[in-house]
Amino acid sequence: MRRIASLLIAAVTLFSVLLMPGRAQAQDELKNTDPDKYYILLDLRNQIVTVFERDESGEYTKVVRRFLCASGRTDVDEADPEDEATPTPRGIWKIGGRERFGKFANFSSSYARYWVQIVGSIYFHSILFTKRDINAMNRQAFNDMGNKVSHGCVRLYVEDARWLYYYACPGTTIEISASEPSQRDLKRALKTKLSFSDYNAFQKTIVDETDELPNPRVWVTVEGARLRKGSGSAFDSVARLQVGDELEVLIESEVWVKVRYGKKEGYVLRGHISYQQGVMDTRPDADVLKTTEWLYAEPSLDATQLVKAPARVSVQVLETTEDGWKKIVYQNVTGYVKPNRIVKDWGVIIEGYEPQAVEP
Repeated sequence: MRRIASLLIAAVTLFSVLLMPGRAQAQDELKNTDPDKYYILLDLRNQIVTVFERDESGEYTKVVRRFLCASGRTDVDEADPEDEATPTPRGIWKIGGRERFGKFANFSSSYARYWVQIVGSIYFHSILFTKRDINAMNRQAFNDMGNKVSHGCVRLYVEDARWLYYYACPGTTIEISASEPSQRDLKRALKTKLSFSDYNAFQKTIVDETDELPNPRVWVTVEGARLRKGSGSAFDSVARLQVGDELEVLIESEVWVKVRYGKKEGYVLRGHISYQQGVMDTRPDADVLKTTEWLYAEPSLDATQLVKAPARVSVQVLETTEDGWKKIVYQNVTGYVKPNRIVKDWGVIIEGYEPQAVEP
């Protein structure tokens, strides 16, 4: 798959489809801004993350870094009928926004350093903390490294999460696989030999070179937009928003944006906000994906799967085949999605449409 990815990336035209803000989708300066520089493989079987760089032939074979991780829980308690697995979603995704030290909006006392979005509410981030404080690292989370224990996110040692935070820029490709060969020795080698006490002291020395940049602001453009505990309509509502409400952006994203509203943190649909006060940069009849879908190289289920695009993301439709497949552009990838997967809904304005003034 890495060979296919390198050829596909070389073949596509790199251009921005959506009118997104001109920032680097984070509140810290990136140390890498080329989304094609690295290819990330998350090996669920061995709980190993490998970062590849291109070799002389343009293929992603050069190993840059390897991390131990703790991904989503797959085992369930058979005695508890309400217990559910929370696996990390497999597929090929595009890295999204970032946050330096974030709070889990859906949990009361859980925080982590160096968030990097994989898709939706699934992130790379550090070992857990009980407060937004480097002195509050969670001992159990440290002991759990190398096991499938999370709610779907991918936990890393702090130093590894920090590296991804600065070098895996938005648009970087990540492949999540459960079919890699066993690598027990490598997994054992990647696990820290430090005790909790020693590692806790070490991680406190991991600091950033500069202060965070100011968070961007957005304004609500749809009356009754909901602030939710997670990136999806199924999550509980935190607040009902009104047109003109100002929000502080914590993690920029193409579908659900993590924001702060007063003292509350949560997620708001990208189609319900604007980065320009008083100006609509979204529209109610945008082309958006109804569900999370693969983009295929050709209009056939037998064709190469290029990348997965999340539900409710805005896309550009180029053409429709006779049997209903849609040829679309998502990020910098052109491919086909199955019939009846595109609907009209609130989404970002595609190039070629003029922004409309917000009605008072």
